[in-house]
Amino acid sequence: MFLSITKLKQVSTLSLLGISALYYSQQKSNPEQVDEDNLKKHIYYLASDELQGRLTGSEGETKAAKYLSAEFKKLGLKPYEGKEFIQNFEYSVKLNPHDDKTSTAVKGKNVIAVLDNKADKTIVIGAHYDHLGLNEHHNSTLVNSEGQIHNGADDNASGTAAVLELARLFSQNKTKENVNYIFALFSGEEDGLMGSKKLAETIKTNYPNTIFMINMDMVGRLNKDNNLTVGGVGTSPILSDLVKKYKPENINLSLDESGVGPSDHTSFYLKDIPVLFLFTGTHNDYHKPTDDADKINYIGQKIITHYVFNLANALGNEKEIPFTKTAVTATKAVPKYKVSLGIMPNYADTKDGMAIDGVIDNRPAANAGILQGDILTKIGKCEVKEVYSYMDCLSKVNSGEEHPVTVKRNGEEKIFNVKF
Repeated sequence: MFLSITKLKQVSTLSLLGISALYYSQQKSNPEQVDEDNLKKHIYYLASDELQGRLTGSEGETKAAKYLSAEFKKLGLKPYEGKEFIQNFEYSVKLNPHDDKTSTAVKGKNVIAVLDNKADKTIVIGAHYDHLGLNEHHNSTLVNSEGQIHNGADDNASGTAAVLELARLFSQNKTKENVNYIFALFSGEEDGLMGSKKLAETIKTNYPNTIFMINMDMVGRLNKDNNLTVGGVGTSPILSDLVKKYKPENINLSLDESGVGPSDHTSFYLKDIPVLFLFTGTHNDYHKPTDDADKINYIGQKIITHYVFNLANALGNEKEIPFTKTAVTATKAVPKYKVSLGIMPNYADTKDGMAIDGVIDNRPAANAGILQGDILTKIGKCEVKEVYSYMDCLSKVNSGEEHPVTVKRNGEEKIFNVKF
């Protein structure tokens, strides 16, 4: 997931899901059922040290792209463009945001396959497969971690594995769906949604009636409370009821209306395409070398993948999915700011404070004693109601200043003196 304002992304547990074991008694590689072994195989390879963290433009990214292309080829899918599943793109990244001379050219590779059902409508199911490599682009949340492999099992080998499994389910079943499906695996997400922007630029030219995009970014850490965030439900009036209708038993949904967030669905929302974004929550391994395959909740990921399969089927059977602009992007502008608090904000527009999904080590918030799970309500006298007012408050702070920062913790108000 892209470290934009800072990023979203709770320690997960494999046990205590409290969901009937009958749910999982499925035959191996059944084309109608999610195969947990397939998910595990994909994640263990993509998050292995061999791929060196899958940094966009690296040898590890190339190895991952070859693996993903081979998987699509096995399924008999066709490329999105030309004869190969690879879509090339280029961009520049500043290794030091304050120094233009550090701008570096990067060549990335999306891997995109199409299930052509000869239908009039098309749905995109996507995830990014790139990660931080050896922290060459300085996106790690671990201080002094240059040279350490960031394997990115949850972020986002988990979403990538889910897309591969969904491609198998839709292409190998005995049903011809009412829509075409594009299975899109993006690179360059960690540097600013670069790969998904590339696909979004051409999607309506190549597939004019693209009616929907589903994005899975960090879906591998379903926690003991079975919390799943589904974003984008405000991008079409039919979505809130639909995501609730197909909700798996005992899963606790947190719905966010916004079509904009720190992941690839944003690129499609900005092209007036309705979106859904699935995300299992933050954890202490986010953007660190410790985000490894043995920490994934594979049973939880299986449930989420099956949920997306049902949603994608249901969306394909809808006569119409009208697009709605969400209120956040319709009225808000992003101000410039000179300092960072060092937190991962929750992008949900709650209006009563902004939840803190993560706290970065050795940054102002952490040094002052602010914790993950706190709800930020004020920076000085400036009120924080959601991520946009947070950014507005932050834009008024100068480097070196100290301000009282007010949070709610377990319903109790606490004030911390923070040096920015």
